Amino acid sequence: MAVLCAVLLTACGGGDDSASAKPDLADQDRFLQDYVQFLNTSDEDGLAGLLDAHPQGSKDARARIKAYGGQDWDVRWTRTSEFAGVWKVDITGTAGTKNRPVRVTETLTWEKEHWVMTPLPGVVPTPPDAAGTEPPG
Repeated sequence: MAVLCAVLLTACGGGDDSASAKPDLADQDRFLQDYVQFLNTSDEDGLAGLLDAHPQGSKDARARIKAYGGQDWDVRWTRTSEFAGVWKVDITGTAGTKNRPVRVTETLTWEKEHWVMTPLPGVVPTPPDAAGTEPPG
């Protein structure tokens, strides 16, 4: 399983030429396809590997699988970008025995030559120096 995660992360990572690595939407599609596959199979280890850029990515993976996992999604997505390197991705599809609509909005950023998904609110603590936070005191 660790080898699979390493291969997937390498495939999503933009390669070794870090000086010229730029966001690639085909690469983002592969990242999102892996994300949906891990959710569909409730593969917490695989999803944690995909989200491991965050210190508590495994906790975030558990929360995502609890909320969205194992639903056998038939998924499409649309994306918009208002800022360089940041995309809002609306994932829509059907899930469950009645094929009810499911919609999830994710924020993906291009950081250090790979895609990073924003953690779910309240699952991973916000760093003290994050934008929108006030310094203690």
